[in-house]
Amino acid sequence: MTIAERAGLRRFPVVTAVVFVATAAVNLLQFAVHGVLAHLERTPAGLHGDWWRSVTSLFVQDGGVAGTVSNLLFLLLIGTVAEQVLSPSRWLSQYFGVGVVCEFVGYAWQPTGGGNSIAVCGLAGAAGLALWRDDARLPDWAAPVLLLWCGAMVGTLWSGAAVPAMVASVAASALIRVGKERGIAVHRPTALAVPIVGIVLAGAQNIHGAALLLGSALAVLPTAAAPSKRGGRVRLAWRLR
Repeated sequence: MTIAERAGLRRFPVVTAVVFVATAAVNLLQFAVHGVLAHLERTPAGLHGDWWRSVTSLFVQDGGVAGTVSNLLFLLLIGTVAEQVLSPSRWLSQYFGVGVVCEFVGYAWQPTGGGNSIAVCGLAGAAGLALWRDDARLPDWAAPVLLLWCGAMVGTLWSGAAVPAMVASVAASALIRVGKERGIAVHRPTALAVPIVGIVLAGAQNIHGAALLLGSALAVLPTAAAPSKRGGRVRLAWRLR
């Protein structure tokens, strides 16, 4: 049995792995070489000649070691979930498309910063839609990971919010597991966390909110009907390819 099969995956997340390695390499360079973050992060200069900042800011991290590890870990987890339901081109458009567009939102709301979290939010939007549709290709651990990410995003609202938000997410994840074991449909209430958190964050002019909402909206657009089977029932599902 392969590693992917042991993790409940239908295919190995190649695109996720490549983007993870590229981002991690730049992060290591950032910590090893002084000035890399300042030269590549999002600043108002991105609108006045330093055009590359709108892309390179997705490869550097302004949250220190803890923020870097967290963003890379969730890139790996949510990227893997999303890649089970997205083609490589759709994965890249959800990640970099949402990421770059929301950099311009960032110029208005949070002019200085860097990190791949807004790009991960684009993937979370697609994963949330797939969860809402009860897509059979999702691994069993997709819902808890999505909730943990939503908790982490709520934690960006104010200083000190991260710990209680993550604790609440862990508790909610445990309840989801209990509900699934008892045959209770929990996928749709869980999926709703993505747009709800997006609305709350956007209302606070937090760019992660814009990214979650844009990721959800983008995921809806190019769909095509396809049969799917989950839980012993055949019904209509939708491809996100």
